[in-house]
Amino acid sequence: MEIKKPLICSATTKLDLRTTTIWGERQKLEDCDTDWHIFESNTSPLAVVYNRAIEMALNTYNSDCLILVHDDVILEEDPIPKLEKLFDEYDLVGVAGCSKAEIKSPALWHLMGGGFEGGHLHGKVNHMVEEKDGRMGYGGADWEISKQSTNFGAYPHRVIMIDGVFMALSRKMMESGVRFDEKCPSAFHFYDCIFSLDAYLARYKVGVGDILITHESPGLRSFTDEWKSGENYFLKRYGQ
Repeated sequence: MEIKKPLICSATTKLDLRTTTIWGERQKLEDCDTDWHIFESNTSPLAVVYNRAIEMALNTYNSDCLILVHDDVILEEDPIPKLEKLFDEYDLVGVAGCSKAEIKSPALWHLMGGGFEGGHLHGKVNHMVEEKDGRMGYGGADWEISKQSTNFGAYPHRVIMIDGVFMALSRKMMESGVRFDEKCPSAFHFYDCIFSLDAYLARYKVGVGDILITHESPGLRSFTDEWKSGENYFLKRYGQ
């Protein structure tokens, strides 16, 4: 599928979009007719913001591809050429996900997918981590920042859930009527699992592609009350 007019959207709590990592990544796409929209000073749930992004992509930008990406992501390559090939096979594309899942607590996609030994995880993501004397953690000013690659499993591959760090929607997916669940009480968690699982259940093709990114965040550090409220909602929604 040829992508003629992609739109990249991100949401950030920061006041100045120039301080986000993804804003500086535009130069890697300078040869492509790519539109950008970053929601600054955002306090709305990501489900709300991303639904707005879908409507903008359809009605304002007339986009044939919408990329939803966290504000602290480094694009290691222009994703458009690979997405053109991936959209021949998939309607929704991520960089990490699981092809089979048991809905249970703790409701993290990689644990519900059986963990690294289960054979149902797919994709690859680089992370920036803090390191000192061979130890990794969340130290202090004297710790060094390094890049660590996490290989979840074989990719490209069909999956049923994807991680929200990078989500690419084809025009077909945007026009499907599948939307992010704004009723979920967790503002910044579970939006990705719910959306991708709903797309899968609606018989759209969800996949993990070979698009390389680096995420500056190490991911979830603790099970906050907000996260737990989202987990309860997720488990009730899909428990049957």
